[in-house]
Amino acid sequence: MHLLRRCLLALLILAAAPAWAVGDAGWFYRGSDIAPDPAWTFGTLPNGLRYAVRRNAQPEGQVSVRLRMNAGSLNEADEERGWAHFIEHMVFRGTRNFADGEARETWQRLGASFGSDTNASTEPTQTVYMLDLPHADRASLDTSLRLLADMADTAAFDPKIVDMERGVVLSEYGRRTELAVKMRDAMMPLFFSGLKLAERDTIGTEATLKAASAEGLRAFYERWYRPERATLVMVGDADPRLMEQLIAERFGGWKGSGPAPGEPDYGRIADVPERTAALSYPGSPHFATLSWIRPYRPAPPTKAREQTELARTLARRILNRRLEAKARGEAAFLNAQVQADESVNVADYTQMSVMAKEGRWQEALRQAYAILADALKAPPSAAEISREIENIRTAGRAALQGDPTQRSQQRAQRMISALDGNSVVSTAEVQLALFEELAPRMTPDAVEAAMKDLFKGSGPRLLMLSPAPVTGLEPALAAAEAAAPAARQAERRVSMDELPPLGPPGREVSRERIADLGVTIVRFANGSSLVFKQTDYEKGSVSVSLRFGHGMAGLPADRKSLAWLGPLLGSTGVGPFDLDGLERLLTGRRMSMSFGIDDEALELRGVTRPEELGDQLRLLATKIVAPHFDAALFQRSKTAALENYELAFSSASARLGREFGAVARGGDPRWQPFDKAEIERIQAKDFEAFMTPLLAQGPVEAVVVGDVDLETAVAAMLTTVAALPKRADVPAPAESLRVRPPRASSEPIRFTHQGDPNQAYAALGWTTFGGHERRRERRALSVAANLAQARLMERLRDSEGASYSPAATVQSSFDFPEWGFFFAGSEIRPERADLFFRLAREIVADLAARPASADEWQRAINPVVTGIERRLETNAYWSGTMEDWSREPWLIELTRTYLADYKSMTPEEVRRAVKKWVADEGDWSILVLPAKGPHSIPATVVTEPILGQGKERGGERC
Repeated sequence: MHLLRRCLLALLILAAAPAWAVGDAGWFYRGSDIAPDPAWTFGTLPNGLRYAVRRNAQPEGQVSVRLRMNAGSLNEADEERGWAHFIEHMVFRGTRNFADGEARETWQRLGASFGSDTNASTEPTQTVYMLDLPHADRASLDTSLRLLADMADTAAFDPKIVDMERGVVLSEYGRRTELAVKMRDAMMPLFFSGLKLAERDTIGTEATLKAASAEGLRAFYERWYRPERATLVMVGDADPRLMEQLIAERFGGWKGSGPAPGEPDYGRIADVPERTAALSYPGSPHFATLSWIRPYRPAPPTKAREQTELARTLARRILNRRLEAKARGEAAFLNAQVQADESVNVADYTQMSVMAKEGRWQEALRQAYAILADALKAPPSAAEISREIENIRTAGRAALQGDPTQRSQQRAQRMISALDGNSVVSTAEVQLALFEELAPRMTPDAVEAAMKDLFKGSGPRLLMLSPAPVTGLEPALAAAEAAAPAARQAERRVSMDELPPLGPPGREVSRERIADLGVTIVRFANGSSLVFKQTDYEKGSVSVSLRFGHGMAGLPADRKSLAWLGPLLGSTGVGPFDLDGLERLLTGRRMSMSFGIDDEALELRGVTRPEELGDQLRLLATKIVAPHFDAALFQRSKTAALENYELAFSSASARLGREFGAVARGGDPRWQPFDKAEIERIQAKDFEAFMTPLLAQGPVEAVVVGDVDLETAVAAMLTTVAALPKRADVPAPAESLRVRPPRASSEPIRFTHQGDPNQAYAALGWTTFGGHERRRERRALSVAANLAQARLMERLRDSEGASYSPAATVQSSFDFPEWGFFFAGSEIRPERADLFFRLAREIVADLAARPASADEWQRAINPVVTGIERRLETNAYWSGTMEDWSREPWLIELTRTYLADYKSMTPEEVRRAVKKWVADEGDWSILVLPAKGPHSIPATVVTEPILGQGKERGGERC
């Protein structure tokens, strides 16, 4: 909520206020000595509504709108709990001038998709309505602001629709995991005793939601939805004068009803009878959370406040680095972390979480506290501070480089965060200059003082989560508080020169220019290749990936796989460096590394800046030929998997996540994860034996996208990837490519979960096709999935109130010729699962029987097209879509036709695809029901966890 911590990059006023604005146009910066950003224009309408507008051409031709209401769950009376959120739902369900659903449908016609481009959120301190418009013309802006103004001022609250939406809100209430609910119920009264926050879960209670009436909701709405409590933010590719004019025209007539309410009583921190509490939940890990809490004291957003916050940030980062270093070794805890925040009208608080190993929670507490005791006893070293300063400086410089290409959505959201956090935003230049001004003041004594401030106040208060009841919490906490200070980790210096040599520089053998897509493919003598595109979508940023081998398609099809452990390789060291050494190597650098196994390849990824592309490629290439297998980190990951194993059975959606990957692939063993006993048997040497031959497979393809020129990229390749020894390309076994979804069946594949007995998950799948033929049919099915999801929202959510977020999607593999499916699913109450199955089948049958109407078609296809247009101007899209172009050139045409195919798609074409590939195929289904209660099913059905789905190559999704 502060400038440096939140990396807020924008702000304030033009000299002259327009005729329709009154009062102080500089309200946002009042009391601040931080230089404003002149790119922002601020104003206040005569009715008290404040606004902030800014021209920003990223993305071109688009505008982001945020309407913030200074009202959230902290504004509710006891009997109104959950109503602020209920009202957030209701304003979309009709106003004086717009019928139920008309706002959503209007924005869909304008190309904004529901859920991603139009959405809202309710928090304790605010309610925010979010709109990202794909077109910045006056008509689109005027229509959108007219809708928003009506939602803020004239919501209808039709009693019948209130009852319909009540089911949706109760579905949202019911989808929370049982453990999360119990944790919150135990934590809030202990940690926030005396504060209103302790009694205000944003979702409310079942009783208050069921008791909400149209009259009661309207009364809350009229009381708190007032222009003087509203701020409108508009950022985008439009004239700020036009935005100001439209705001005045559409919001100027809004008037509050009755006298303005006073601020709520937010409470005061109170003592608790016992400072410890225990929560037992079968299958949970041993997890301790400690809290220190201090009163919230409002202060203006000044340089002095930023100095305090920077010192606290450094203290927290240093402490967390020490805790993490301990966790990587012979610690009794798997991980431990300190967080601190200051919430407006709530409190200033610090929390420390500790996840114990193997039930050793008392020892884990003592070890974590020993590290804290050391931090409170003596100041950090200058070297520790310098390390964190360098990393923050690097982030600030990256922000400065990337500032010209900051997207409107990001700028708008940062403004909202600043408003909610009583902070300000400024230019990237001002922010970096402020940091450089404050950095020399971050002496060991200053950071030590900030460290001590973090652990002042009421506390510690301890909540202990465990799989079975535990006792002796107070003595255990007292023993931890008495722990002797721990010894500190020794400092060390590392250098890129310590990485092993890769070989003599390689040789370029050919270039292929794909002019219409701005892509160049360069091939090298060792068989490696570079697929390159220079972009200016993100100034100062370059995305890099190295792809090789055949991924899941290259693994034996007759046995289980350790591929689920693959990401662990990205979080270990490289060459001679363990993870600590790697992190020290990257201090002050903008470089990263992650690893994954896709269906079709193994992949290392990183993001860097143009000046460090060579070192980024060297780091990733070294990881391939000189991986650092760390037995201690493997054991830590294994222990974490065992400690959290049962949580995958704790809710319907969690259980589906375990099972879906294998079910959707007909039970293929490669996607069947290990049961608990199998995980216990895995050793570090097994993981190394699994990964080593995979890392040696196949030529390496580098995909480089971003703000760098081709010759720089080629030069970096020659000394890194192209310098590797030649690697043989062995085809994937034919039997490994024979993957199919399950056969059609009238009976669901059934699973149980151990959580809330009111939670279930129902899903339907229809087998389609894989391979790289039938391009347009594949895309037609993507549009059909969008249509199916919209209809499920209308029927299952809006009309029946039976689900919060039903979904439909389509998956199709290029690498497995027989694997593809059309899919619909929803969290739902167990007794309403049959309703989902019936509606989903009816919707698919209707999609196959008749094409969508002209209006429904526009509401479906327009968001698809505008979404693609936005995606085409991102590094992420090109980094994904250019994968494998050097070895599978047919993928190039897939990208070339991407936008054109959807623009030329017809309703009849979609109908034919659904008729041919979905409705006539028969379906298979999955049903996850609670093991507890009347809807339980035998627990002897499939119990093995499974992997999630691999990503769809090319990133092409609607």
